[in-house]
Amino acid sequence: MEKKKRIGFFKRIKMSIFGLENYIEFTAEKTGKAILFMFILAFLFVIIIVASNIVYLYATYGSPVNYLNDTLPDFKIENSTVVIENEDSQNEEQKIIADTIKQMESTYSGIFDNQNISKQDIINYANENERSVIISMSSFIFISEYADLLLLWLTTATLTSLIGLIVLRFSRIKMKYSKLFALSIYASTLSMVLTVIYSIANSFFNVYIDIFEYLSMLISYIYITAVIYMIKSDLIRQQVELIRIAAIQKNKSEEKEEEQEENQEKDEKDDKDKEEKNGEENTKEKDEKDDLDEPDGSEI
Repeated sequence: MEKKKRIGFFKRIKMSIFGLENYIEFTAEKTGKAILFMFILAFLFVIIIVASNIVYLYATYGSPVNYLNDTLPDFKIENSTVVIENEDSQNEEQKIIADTIKQMESTYSGIFDNQNISKQDIINYANENERSVIISMSSFIFISEYADLLLLWLTTATLTSLIGLIVLRFSRIKMKYSKLFALSIYASTLSMVLTVIYSIANSFFNVYIDIFEYLSMLISYIYITAVIYMIKSDLIRQQVELIRIAAIQKNKSEEKEEEQEENQEKDEKDDKDKEEKNGEENTKEKDEKDDLDEPDGSEI
């Protein structure tokens, strides 16, 4: 039994982006490998995102305290009621955070138990527990980004597989949906790489591309279309090779049959010649015996 070829994780990434002609190797694997690949790569992407956020925070603000002081609006929570101060002087980021604080007002009674909390209290806590604050912020960013990225990847792969179904119908190739979905996960890899890069650039450098989401999806659609037609070409090439091998085997079989027939005819001819030769020798021996048995003239 032939052993299946093992594909390493980083080689799998390279094949997903640059090796479209090798996607046919993925069809020999279980769908679970593609899903595991997605979870692991998304995990690595989120680690990069979290690390870049921490680096950006310290490079731009110097410490979590300075970051909170610049981004948090002036607010107080008194008896589970939110009071936003100096709303007119807030920047865009502070306004977004202020709206978020207001939307969560109904949950504060259970969290703070009617305690009074202000912006300065949070800053003081962050100053005394900087490491804990960093770990908490990193954990929150990791969980939210990981969930968002997995959801985006699954959505992209699902939509890509639907495009794949259409392409399969036109190309007249039969493939299980599970295999197609696995190929769609790999075909979406470049889109996810670009999404992570764009997300970091957008957050830290205010880079904005209006139609980025559509372009990202389009890349996945192009990939799955190209992959299916490459698989079709491989299948046609394999069929041609099988036909060629079958023709060679047929020719060899015919040559072997002809050789067997020639050998058989030769054996039959040799047997016939041998029989004729034996017949001649028997006749000669019989004649000689008759000559010996004929009576002499002096005998009475």
